[in-house]
Amino acid sequence: MIAGHWDVVVVGARIAGAATAWALAPYAKKILVVDASQATSFWPQQSTWDRDGALLWADLGLHETVLACGAPPTYGHTFRADGEVTEQDYPRQDAYSYRMTAPREVLDPALLRAAQSRNNVTVLRPARVRDIAIQGGRVQGVTVRHQGAEHPVSCDLLVLADGRLSRNADRVGAVPYQVIPSPWVAMLAYFADLPLPSDRGYICLQRDNVAISTPCGPRQWCVSTDMHQAMLDASGRHPAQEFARIIAEDPHLGPAVAAGRRISPVGGAGKLRMQRRPMSGPGWCLVGDAGYHLDPVVARGTKAALVAAQLLRDRVAAAGEVRGAILEGLTEQRDAAMQPDWELAEQACLPAPSRV
Repeated sequence: MIAGHWDVVVVGARIAGAATAWALAPYAKKILVVDASQATSFWPQQSTWDRDGALLWADLGLHETVLACGAPPTYGHTFRADGEVTEQDYPRQDAYSYRMTAPREVLDPALLRAAQSRNNVTVLRPARVRDIAIQGGRVQGVTVRHQGAEHPVSCDLLVLADGRLSRNADRVGAVPYQVIPSPWVAMLAYFADLPLPSDRGYICLQRDNVAISTPCGPRQWCVSTDMHQAMLDASGRHPAQEFARIIAEDPHLGPAVAAGRRISPVGGAGKLRMQRRPMSGPGWCLVGDAGYHLDPVVARGTKAALVAAQLLRDRVAAAGEVRGAILEGLTEQRDAAMQPDWELAEQACLPAPSRV
């Protein structure tokens, strides 16, 4: 039975939504997760995190889940800039001192399965929120469309994790208070059987593009580029063509890719914008890109999603239940926790002549 009352309704079942449903489950009787995508959807996206992210996964109780996705931890990378090549090793402070990259079509379903393993989490997919009920300025519930029917649902808390273009965030009045256009176009593809190390990454930095490879599974690598829009405008070529050119001309990646095989389409996104929205309001909360979108060029999006899930979890845990949780001040707390990452991404989005 869908219609009725749920303690929490989570809209979006990817990293932020699935992790939040998992984290709130101990403090709720019933959680409904609504996701618009098909189970077979493919996103040309990856999830990357370093020690900070690994510690967040551990704090949320999901560390073993992400390790089981099969992506090998990396403990350093080869760095190329201006023709100079250096080897960088990550400080080995503890068991979390590594970097990891996982394909989203592997990681996201694993997190959703973990959330569903909680007996009080129900997932509807594909399903959409058609309307949000607001009374006296507070969210009271939603109307969910699933299998051709609409179901009125009430809830104590609505969590929006439905991405940077969330219309539901607009519906609850979460207006962005900071927006920064990005000049970067991100493209990636997955490859298998490359003659590259399985415990180290690679970064090649040029003025108008960055090429990166990182192990992301058994004998699998994600190869990605971030290309400045000015470069694409000057070349007149499609981003996928520039992706192929940059990789082929790279002295490290070119021979490796030629010796291996591509196992996914080339895909990506451009004309993005960084934005910050309020994290919470009466009866609602935003997690993931819906509330805080960082340019993917700095690979901090996963950390931002986990920070928001952790902060919300801690507020609910302090109250002992969802209904009594105090959500005021979450925006300021999130922004303070992520400020260094925001500033790094903001610097990356400066016009090309101003960048270092």
